[in-house]
Amino acid sequence: MKDKNERFPSYVPAHYRIGVKLRKAVRQAAVRRVERAARLRPPAGVMPDGEGVWAPGEPPKTAPPGAINRSAIWIEEDLARPEFDVLAKRMEALKEKLRGRGLKFTNTAATFLPRMFYPRSERTKLWENLWTIRHSGVKAGHTAIDIGGASTPFSFYLADMGCKVSVVDNDWGNCGTLFNSDYVARKMGWDLKAFDRDVARRLPFASGSIDRVFSICTIEHLTSDVRRLMMAEVGRVLKPGGIAAITMCYDPNHTVLTVDRGLRFGYRAKFDADVILPSGLRIYGNTDLLDWRQERGFLGAIFLEKPA
Repeated sequence: MKDKNERFPSYVPAHYRIGVKLRKAVRQAAVRRVERAARLRPPAGVMPDGEGVWAPGEPPKTAPPGAINRSAIWIEEDLARPEFDVLAKRMEALKEKLRGRGLKFTNTAATFLPRMFYPRSERTKLWENLWTIRHSGVKAGHTAIDIGGASTPFSFYLADMGCKVSVVDNDWGNCGTLFNSDYVARKMGWDLKAFDRDVARRLPFASGSIDRVFSICTIEHLTSDVRRLMMAEVGRVLKPGGIAAITMCYDPNHTVLTVDRGLRFGYRAKFDADVILPSGLRIYGNTDLLDWRQERGFLGAIFLEKPA
C-alpha cells in the first residue's frame, strides 16, 4: 500500500491522478491488443539487426583518447576524472536542494518510487547525464529540448544552469512526471516547460530554433519508423551549428514484442538508417564507432552536429 501512495508526488492533485490512472487503463488495453497481434505476425516498423561488425579482442582497459562517441565501458574511469567529479557534485547538490524543498525527481525507471532507485542503474545514468552535459557544450542561455526526460535530474540540471528547457514526453510510467516537471519548474523559478507529446508526431518547435537537443536512453524504446521521424525532427529544429546528444542501449535478451532489442554501434547499418541518415546531421567528434562482442549488452553516446 505504501508504494501506491508514493507513486505520485504528494502535491499532484486528485483529479490529475484519476486522469492518469484512466489513461493507464486505456494504454494497457491498447498494448495488449498490439502484443496479441505481434504474436501472429512480425511487428511493423522494426528494422532487423542485420550482420554485426565487432572490434577484435577485448576492449582496452583505458578509453580511446578523445573519443566522445563511444561505449560506456569505461564508466568508472570517466567518473573519476576531476571535471566529472565537479559535475557529479553539482548534480547531487541540486538533488539535495530539491529534496530539501520537498520536490521530486525520477529514478532511472522513470518513477518516483523509492524501491526503484537501483544503485547500479543510477550510476550508469549518471555517466549518461554527465557525459552529454560535458561534451555537448551546453551552457546558460541555450535553448534545449530533452526528449523523454520529464522530471529527470538531467532536465532539471539543464534548467538550473540557466537553459531554456522544453521537455517532450508522455508519462509512460503514469505517475505524474509531466505535472511534476512543470510544478518543480515553477517552484524553482526555472524556464522549463513540459509538453505531453508522442515523439511519433512533429515536434512543436520552429525549424532552426534550438541550440541543443538531448535524448537520454529513449530512442531504443521506439520502432525504426518512429526513430527516423524523431531524428528527422531533431535535425529540423536544430540551429546551424547546433548539437544533438543521444544515448542508447541494447539488450540482447530484450523480449518486448513490439520493438527490437535496441541500438548499438556494432549494427552500424541499422544505426545509420535509424539515427544518422534521417537526421541530416553529421557526427560531431570521432567517427570510429567501436563495439565489442555481440552477446554483451551495450550503452553508448553519440553527438551529432547540424552543418553551419
